[in-house]
Amino acid sequence: MAEKSGALFVVATPIGNMEDITLRALRVLGEVDLVAAEHVPVARQLLRHYEIDTIVAPYHDQGSDARRLVERMQRGESIALVSDAGTPGVSDPGRRLVAAAAASEISVIPIPGPAASIALWSVSGAESPRVQLYGFLPRKSGERQRALAEIAAAGHSSVVFESPRRVRATLQELTQMLPDAELVIGRELTKLHEQIWRGTPAAAVEAFAEPRGEFTILIVPAAGQADVWSDAQIAEALADAAAQGASRSQAARYVSQQSGRPRREIYALWPFASER
Repeated sequence: MAEKSGALFVVATPIGNMEDITLRALRVLGEVDLVAAEHVPVARQLLRHYEIDTIVAPYHDQGSDARRLVERMQRGESIALVSDAGTPGVSDPGRRLVAAAAASEISVIPIPGPAASIALWSVSGAESPRVQLYGFLPRKSGERQRALAEIAAAGHSSVVFESPRRVRATLQELTQMLPDAELVIGRELTKLHEQIWRGTPAAAVEAFAEPRGEFTILIVPAAGQADVWSDAQIAEALADAAAQGASRSQAARYVSQQSGRPRREIYALWPFASER
């Protein structure tokens, strides 16, 4: 039997190297009634590797999957949730199922393990008492630039994930927005061609001229780089906040916190002339 029937186990799985899995995770995967997986073939490959024959079913954050699985747990079944790699619900599907289980008073039990963000941070050597996990950056250039502006304005280190198709665009934008930042880049972490690289954004553009594999990037802003938002970025952020129903005062307070610029400057950039 699993640790507790009628429970949801959120199980971290290897991000590359098959040996990076805990004994507890293997036990739980073998004892639950069902493994709910981001992609069934990937999960089955892991289970076969460890000679585990638990039934695997697909899980997607969209649609009725969460409700269906909650109903099974309410009948007393135990379910292990896994993503393709790493920890479910952390830049991977799973949040909706966890929320639905918690709302139904079903025990949600974490089975911790591999995480690319923590793995990179641990070998970065960066003096980063505060690190925010941003996750995957937006695909569209404008949205990505706004996200990077938020990261720059925060003034502390951030971890982002990027695909080989978009990593050069991200590095080029970092060259423009945070030219003096220190980057620690993990490519293909824990896999055969793992690479840990350190340097500036401009150097990274040259180093990864033909990028391959998945990228995890720790961005460490240089001292004094927190205040980087332009007037145009401030005005756009204010307009976005207003569109969501924020008052001038509320929008100014929020954008000031995000941009690092004084509130009085934010007020002066309010884009709606009739409300000046």
